This record gives sequence, C-alpha cells and structure tokens, in this order.
Amino acid sequence: MEAVVCITELAGLFLSLSGYVCCLVALFIPQWLTYSPGLLVSEYYQLGLWKTCFVQDVGLSVCQEYQTPLHLTPQIRMGRVLVCLSVFLGALGFIASVPTLTWVKCLDDTESNVKKTLALLGGILFAVSGALTFGSVSYFAYDTLVKFWDDNIPKDIPRWEFGDAMYAGWTGGFSILSGGIVLIFSQFRASQDSELK
Repeated sequence: MEAVVCITELAGLFLSLSGYVCCLVALFIPQWLTYSPGLLVSEYYQLGLWKTCFVQDVGLSVCQEYQTPLHLTPQIRMGRVLVCLSVFLGALGFIASVPTLTWVKCLDDTESNVKKTLALLGGILFAVSGALTFGSVSYFAYDTLVKFWDDNIPKDIPRWEFGDAMYAGWTGGFSILSGGIVLIFSQFRASQDSELK
C-alpha cells in the first residue's frame, strides 16, 4: 500500500509543478489580452500584467512597461496581486510538501504527525494557490467578455480578446488545485493504511 501512497504523492506533486510553471508563464508573458485594430491584420496589441506590446507579424515587437500602478485598471491590479500571491503560496507549498514525501527521507518515521501535518499544509497551500490563479484569470475573462458584448459599442469596432497567458493561467490554476487535492487525498490514504496496520 505504501507504493500507492507514493504514486499518489508524486502525481500530486507533478500536477502542482506543471501548474506552477504555467502560472509563472501566465504571470510574465504580456499576452493576457490581444487586440487587432482591424485595419492591418499583421499588426496587433498585447496586454499583460506588467507591460503592453505592439507586435507585427514580421517579428518586430515594441513593449512599454506600465509607468505607475495608479493608472492601471482594477482587473490588472487585482491580477497582479492574486497571481503573485498564488506563485508565492505555490512556492511555500513545495517547501512544505517535498520533505514529507514517502520516498524522501528528511523526516523520520517517528515524526509521522509532523510529516502528515506538513504534507496537508502543502496540499492546502497548493489548492489555495490554484484557486487564486483560476479566480484571477476568470475575473479577467469575465470583465473582458462584458466589455466585448457591450451593446453601447458599435459592432464594427475591434475589441480585446483572450490571449495565450489566460489559457496558461487557467491550465496552471486547475493543475495546482488538482495537485493540492491529490496531495491531501494521499495523506488520508496514508492514514488509513497506517490504521490498518
């Protein structure tokens, strides 16, 4: 039964790690929203949490970082805070959960309560981290959709659309959340196995 617990822990850690990488990508690439003015298909704008870029298909890209946070929209400010907090909590989740894995011998078997508590804490941190990223990207998407379907704006005017960073954020948030839940489940499975012995 210890092999099942070990595989479950590794699956949770792998899901969390892949989600964490996706969240880091979403945090730093300036492709949360894309906007094509419609006049030239080969030119478009990209909006990210840290900068805005003007891109041409020939490879030219000019990016401008935001000068002051006071001029940012609430969705960008909230996105920055929540995704940064998510990345921080995900890092804490790794710090808490990696030493407690069955195949890592950092903690002795006599410290099983400490090991279980740290593993549960790591799983909870991963789950909260994933929920923060998923919630932040979903709010960003909701706000974009409301503006996209606004009846006050004429239909021929181009609008912002979802970029690759949002899809990476959704994938990352879901993966970290799933990894945290799997890690928590593995600890309940380990408790059941120890009670059967």
